[in-house]
Amino acid sequence: MTFTWERGSCPRCGSGRLLHHVLGMPVLEAYESSPPWVHWQGCVGIDPDRECLDCEYAWWEREHGHLEDDEEDPADEDDDLDGDDLPPAPPLRVVGAVLVDGARFLAARRAPARSAGGRWEFPGGKIEPGESPQQALARELHEELGITVEIGWLIGRGQGWAGDRELDLDCYWARLTGPGPAPGSDHDRVDWLTAAELRTREWAGPDIPIVDAIVAGAVPRFRDA
Repeated sequence: MTFTWERGSCPRCGSGRLLHHVLGMPVLEAYESSPPWVHWQGCVGIDPDRECLDCEYAWWEREHGHLEDDEEDPADEDDDLDGDDLPPAPPLRVVGAVLVDGARFLAARRAPARSAGGRWEFPGGKIEPGESPQQALARELHEELGITVEIGWLIGRGQGWAGDRELDLDCYWARLTGPGPAPGSDHDRVDWLTAAELRTREWAGPDIPIVDAIVAGAVPRFRDA
């Protein structure tokens, strides 16, 4: 039996210097093939299973990090099950970008034809299987706004609902590395706003905690800072 180990990246700062804390007793082949950054915790560990050596953030991989195929909505995978028999779907994991330009932040207004049309949000989108949050965010910004960016640290999480499914929104600092954005199919308007001006817009629910953090003085942070 062959074991493949993927170290991944930190969902907070983007570093690849992670420790994996693995619960349970390993089979011999897994133990012998594990790299030095895999720590076997036995059956009594209660702490998060991932830890970043650079920013000291600790988290559960099921809540952050790379999305796996089995985190997709069960309803998408088994059409034979009755709705009452389906296990609850895991939260829909999406990412948003707080693009900074000096003391201004980019806000995007949802197009009228989209859900939450007319409300403002930080642009981003859904994490796809195999992607880290940072990879997903860079891809979504390029697809939606035609921009290339540097992704910074995690700011925080907002929560809401997408239909009947819970939604987790993780927002990151970001800055442009090329030309600026233009409205696309998802957004009919984009504005650069000061922290005070953010309060003048009607925001989608999951984005409100991020607006609160910015207004309270959250400072943009990037890997080189």
